[in-house]
Amino acid sequence: MEPTQFPKILGTATLNEKGQLVIPVEARNTLGLNAGSRVVVMTHPSRPGLMLFKAEDVEAMVKNLADALHTDEDNKKEG
Repeated sequence: MEPTQFPKILGTATLNEKGQLVIPVEARNTLGLNAGSRVVVMTHPSRPGLMLFKAEDVEAMVKNLADALHTDEDNKKEG
């Protein structure tokens, strides 16, 4: 999914009595979510709300950050 400047509304969901919700089909299609997909649920940093991310995308972002930090450390040791 390409980052956009403004959020896009991908549907609504209603919480059931068990606290479960169904992610709307447009959101599932946009994010490439299927049965068994793992998502990371986070609070929004500055407003009341939730953000959902594919777990594999968050894992890749963390790996890229760790790799960049490791490379930066190596560069400092060499210089």
